[in-house]
Amino acid sequence: MNFTKKMFQENATLEDEVHVAGDSESWHIFMIVFQVILALGITFGNTLVIASFWKFEPLRIVSNIFLVNLAVADLLVGILAIPIRIAFVNLPMVRQDMQMFLQELKESLQMSPFCFLWQIASVLLLLASLFTLAAIAIERFVAVRMPFRYIELCTTKRCVLVCAFIWALSIVMSVLCLAFVKEQLGNTCRMADLTSPTYFKCILAPCIGFVFLVSWVLNMCTFYTARKAVKCSINILRDNKASEWQMLSTYKVTVTAFLVLITFSLCWIPSVFFTAVGIPKKYGVFQDVVILLLFANSSMNPIIYGLRLPLFRRAFAKILKRENGSIATSNYSSENA
Repeated sequence: MNFTKKMFQENATLEDEVHVAGDSESWHIFMIVFQVILALGITFGNTLVIASFWKFEPLRIVSNIFLVNLAVADLLVGILAIPIRIAFVNLPMVRQDMQMFLQELKESLQMSPFCFLWQIASVLLLLASLFTLAAIAIERFVAVRMPFRYIELCTTKRCVLVCAFIWALSIVMSVLCLAFVKEQLGNTCRMADLTSPTYFKCILAPCIGFVFLVSWVLNMCTFYTARKAVKCSINILRDNKASEWQMLSTYKVTVTAFLVLITFSLCWIPSVFFTAVGIPKKYGVFQDVVILLLFANSSMNPIIYGLRLPLFRRAFAKILKRENGSIATSNYSSENA
């Protein structure tokens, strides 16, 4: 009996410590500093990707259009989503005058506009990234499984139109949350305290689940086909350097797209799961860690491109060194190094 009582007391003490840590001023100062560094890294890396695509003609190919669209979504995380969260979630916990101002704003408007702005921005960027990953999966599937129809099906004009459709659909679905506002708002900026469960269960969750599943199935099929083709053709094409390079290049881009999807999944699944289930307020520190994880995802793609894709790597180097000239090479072996 005493042992059980002691165990409950220790658990209660631990929960109190977690709660206090999540609400303490020092924790929010750490969150502000970390998010500022993250935002700068996200902005720098994704601006580098966009600038490389814009400046160097060899990068302006169909498959890279979707990578740049993903970079735009990630860039908006750094210049929009993170600053909104710092301003309306972390700063009020450090500066009492700002907390009073936001409370007065909330009472005067009978709602939490900054919370809805944060929610719309986060859902918008989540959907834009997810839909773009699905577009990448489809483009890679066509490139590997239907190579002779690739030029016919995946034109520059069609890819640009797909990107425009992705943003339009993402905006509509994110703003749609305003049609499901709760009559009695909660005290936090969590989706569960702002919108009806109907929005997540009947609209957002099915959409995310379906697109996520399609992306994974297509990527796995494409990866398996590309890997099998490389193994079967490597000896046959040994004397044809151009064809061998083209095969390896297609395989490398396919693997890169798969890695981008894997990192996206690892970073976003915890956030989507806890949004559906809900994290008790006393575990606010865990909620902050989950949000930092999804923010961190926006900084990973430029690193993946630089490590995996030689043309992007050379473009990054030339921009950072302020050098001019072409990034293309006629050396097939160095191209795949």
